[in-house]
Amino acid sequence: MKNFLTIPNVISFFRLLLIPLFVITYFKESIGISIAIILISGLSDIIDGFIARKFNMVSDLGKVLDPIADKLTQAVVLLCLTINHTAILPMFAVLFVKELITMFVAVYLLSSGTKPISSKWFGKLSTVVIFLAIFYTLIVDIYGAPIIPLYILIAASIICMFVSVMGYFKLFSKQVKGEIKNDETV
Repeated sequence: MKNFLTIPNVISFFRLLLIPLFVITYFKESIGISIAIILISGLSDIIDGFIARKFNMVSDLGKVLDPIADKLTQAVVLLCLTINHTAILPMFAVLFVKELITMFVAVYLLSSGTKPISSKWFGKLSTVVIFLAIFYTLIVDIYGAPIIPLYILIAASIICMFVSVMGYFKLFSKQVKGEIKNDETV
């Protein structure tokens, strides 16, 4: 139970609770509150990672729970945003396929006794760019900001997701081949 109730894991559970709150506020057209929820989610993601590493609270559950909170937040928010911004649909589709592939590979590795890989810089970069695209989309909703930067952020998000999936695939392959053991730094 010690590894279950860590501060970072509690923060990740909190981030999961923010998802339905975002959906409710977004569809009630409380865009300002929706932005605040996304900011709180993003900041709490940074804080839980910092606490986990700084205070040696990294756990196998956290290695799974934190990315689940990230991906569910991204997927649900992008799905909501596609209703008003169909340009986001390709970004949502790439995220969906990427996460489906990653999930199947992770399940395979876990079933073979391999521990989850901690997030790497390319995964974190992808998350940041996706959240920037989300945030800018919400700004477009409020202020009618120029749409071209949104298209640029969508393209950047898709590129980052491809880089991320390739980076993790390379690590997964090395694990399967036995070139790295579980979560060695590569």
